[in-house]
Amino acid sequence: MEIDTLSVILLILIIFFTFLSINDAPSPDVHPLLLTSQSECAKVRNPGETAIYRANNSAHGMPLLTSPDKSIKIIADLFENGKKIGTECLGFKGANGFIWESYQKIAERVANFGTGLIKSTDLAPKSLNMFGIFMNSCPEWVIADLVASYYSLITVSIPNIPPRLNDVINQINLTQIGVVIVSKDTLPMIISAAQSCASLKYVILNEPSISLDQNEKAKAIGLTLKTFKEIEELGSQSKLDFVFAEPEDTATIVFSSGTTSGEPSGIELTQANLVADVAGLLSTLPNAQKVTPADRHLSYLPLAHMLERITVIALLYSGASIAFYSGNLSTVLKEAEEIKPTIFTRKGKLVTNSIWDMLIFNKIKAKFGGKLRVIVTGSGPISQTTLNFLRIAVGCQVIQAYGLTQCSGAVTVNSFFDYQPADQREHESHTGGPISCNEIKLVNYEEKGYTVEDKPNPRGEICVRGPNVMKGYYKRPEQTAQAIDADGWLRTGDIGMVLPNGTLKIIDRKLPIKRQKPVEEF
Repeated sequence: MEIDTLSVILLILIIFFTFLSINDAPSPDVHPLLLTSQSECAKVRNPGETAIYRANNSAHGMPLLTSPDKSIKIIADLFENGKKIGTECLGFKGANGFIWESYQKIAERVANFGTGLIKSTDLAPKSLNMFGIFMNSCPEWVIADLVASYYSLITVSIPNIPPRLNDVINQINLTQIGVVIVSKDTLPMIISAAQSCASLKYVILNEPSISLDQNEKAKAIGLTLKTFKEIEELGSQSKLDFVFAEPEDTATIVFSSGTTSGEPSGIELTQANLVADVAGLLSTLPNAQKVTPADRHLSYLPLAHMLERITVIALLYSGASIAFYSGNLSTVLKEAEEIKPTIFTRKGKLVTNSIWDMLIFNKIKAKFGGKLRVIVTGSGPISQTTLNFLRIAVGCQVIQAYGLTQCSGAVTVNSFFDYQPADQREHESHTGGPISCNEIKLVNYEEKGYTVEDKPNPRGEICVRGPNVMKGYYKRPEQTAQAIDADGWLRTGDIGMVLPNGTLKIIDRKLPIKRQKPVEEF
């Protein structure tokens, strides 16, 4: 009798552990054959070039994707869609935790600030319409950005990662902006720069109040200094009607934090450029992984960084919630525990309930709030070893994007279900295939020995064409003509290799980039 009981117990244990083994066994999220062809290659090509590659859902002969919906033309349309379906919109760190403002509240603040901005400065829709944003990421950054679309204004994004006085002076003088929005950290530099910037008249400080010292310094050099709140209060008294931008209107001028010459250039992006890139980025997600109002994002990269900016705009369109970290990197994980960011919904067969998850990795996941589903990286190639560790430790997918400010953010993105390296013999990963709003090709760059005839894979300079490609470099027609040819192809200056599965791997650059540190650019 005792032997029979022991046998039953052993049998139950065997069945139990067999079930756990099967349940935890690796299982593909997508059929492996679908990963062998991640872009559509044209049938013909020009000498010295590869064929043109497109996303599989954007066939050759068909128009590239320009919008997530036919009714969406400008950034304001994207936000209006989110307002219909979203609840919590933007959050910030308060004294007792994060404070959230609803989509309706943010919409009201956009109308108030836009009205107050026009009434209290020399700005006028569609004519004298440029203003600068020179501050850390926060809800007011997003509000100011939205105002540009609702009132036919143009934002000038001045990077502050970190800023250099000469760059700030050159950027203000090139664009001749008369208004700039600042934080307490960037106000001293603007006051220093203003003495060399004749056009600058108004400074809007994103702080509750202005100190006597700040006011006196501004007055001494002829600047009018007001708070963001004062501008909103003025606008709330009697709102102006919206003067919506047109799709081809310039939406923003973004200054890169470094170029091959070391001199920042103003990259001119239209409303249509940004809408197209949002559409392309969202189209890479499988239906089961679409962004919804239930998703949350903790934003800690600068909004001057185009990947972060386009991600925030895409989340607003989807009705998701966006919280901005306090500005202290040492507290990011604590803030993530409170916010519980998700980014994208994940319901795949990623094993996150193994014994190792229970013993080790659940503590790491908890540090990110326990609900993180996707990490998107775009600052440069990451080793496959690092990618695999992140996927295991955090328990979510980690996908890479390749992009440029000149292309509004993203150009190529990993397939959501592709966990394989660029080459099984190598330790570097690839950056996926083109998103559906643009197409890519490689052209020979023989100065460094890269040609499209190289074996085993073609190599060359990456060229991009599509509705997300910039209008040009502001007031630099010669530089624009050098960058974009008559057929609309942007020469990126990056050297890539197209792999047999139709994905792109970044391998070099034509000329070194002169950067200042820390580097937080796309």
